[in-house]
Amino acid sequence: MEISESTKVVFFVSRVFGLAPYVVKRTTKGQIVDYKRNLLLVIYGLCVVFCLAGLTFKGIFFDINSKKPIRMKTATSKVVTTLDVSVVVSACICGVFCGIYGLPFVRELNQRLNEADDMLSIYIAAGKHEKKKWRGLTMMAFVGVTITGALALDIWVWYRIADKIKKENQDSGANVLGYCPFYALYYILMMFHILFAQSALGISNRFRRLNVALYHVFPEFNKTPIIEITSVSSTNNASERLDNITEHKLGLTTVSHGKWVFPNRVIEDLAYIHASLSTGVILVSNTFGVALLAILGSCLLHLVATSYFLMVELVGDKDAVFSWIQALWLFIHIFRFLLTVEPCHITNVESRRTMTIVCNLMRTCKDSSAKARLETFWRQLVGNNSTFTACGLCSIDRHIITSYCGAITTYLVILIQFKEADDKPNRTVQRSL
Repeated sequence: MEISESTKVVFFVSRVFGLAPYVVKRTTKGQIVDYKRNLLLVIYGLCVVFCLAGLTFKGIFFDINSKKPIRMKTATSKVVTTLDVSVVVSACICGVFCGIYGLPFVRELNQRLNEADDMLSIYIAAGKHEKKKWRGLTMMAFVGVTITGALALDIWVWYRIADKIKKENQDSGANVLGYCPFYALYYILMMFHILFAQSALGISNRFRRLNVALYHVFPEFNKTPIIEITSVSSTNNASERLDNITEHKLGLTTVSHGKWVFPNRVIEDLAYIHASLSTGVILVSNTFGVALLAILGSCLLHLVATSYFLMVELVGDKDAVFSWIQALWLFIHIFRFLLTVEPCHITNVESRRTMTIVCNLMRTCKDSSAKARLETFWRQLVGNNSTFTACGLCSIDRHIITSYCGAITTYLVILIQFKEADDKPNRTVQRSL
């Protein structure tokens, strides 16, 4: 995870949910120099997640053993609901343990990101911290409002169902209350999504700045830029144009602070930064690997389960309110899935765009020494195969979406067949009566 001044809001909120049990060591000037694991925060995170997990399974067993269960009416619904709850619990537990044991990866990642920021700031102006901070705040606000509204509506819908089936000697509302710890786990789950997305987008932002810096090395290639370039000096008068001609003859190029550097040195630095950021991608995968695997599994099972319950409701009782809440949960699970996949895809696109830029530069570059270094940079990019993975079992990009669509369709067909098998005994009993 990225821990900096621009992402400190996300870091402190994730620490509240037990996902980042670290304390930050600063210098007298307020600069972050180290990160340490805090024992109290570790104990706090473990207590929170295991207490909620224990209460969640207690609520499930209470609903199963009750005379009028709310969600556990058939054998298929029991299996689907239990798996639905279990994957959320396992994902939250994995997220907490990834925060505890991922400190070495977090240290190295932030060291590489800070080094990349320092080197890139020489060649191009850094982005504003406030913009990054507002991006994290906006993401948390949107996710928080959406998940709170969905949970409130879900509780209300299940209370409506409980009122319909309750008896005088039994309060079915207690079955609904038993699932409240499960709802609380959703906040930990969504905070983990935000933490991972913020880390992936942080690396993507550095790749984007690196691509912009490549254009500053060769001004003649900057006639039709495909990336917006900042801090480009104006050349309106004759004296400035004369300086640019002299600069081109000497093999020099300007950077955002008005300094003069050799393009060869810039290419070497940018190649080093790209390799370091590619290693950062691997570090993020190592930090969140087990939890990412649990998250992807939870997304798959939730999409299957929610689609199943929505189809059953549409062809069964046809309760409009319950159908709408299932459709809302289906949207939330799709959003959770995309919140994991899209930041990885954006980062991969920015990383691959560097190869396109270098190829174009090799085609237009006239300086033999700079062209030789560009060829070396290009070979490095060709050999780079770093990508976000879940414990190395699967790559996280848009290709996984098609795999999920096929898996969801297959499991839905299986569940529908099991439901028909559950309904046959009931129809046989009704006919005999």
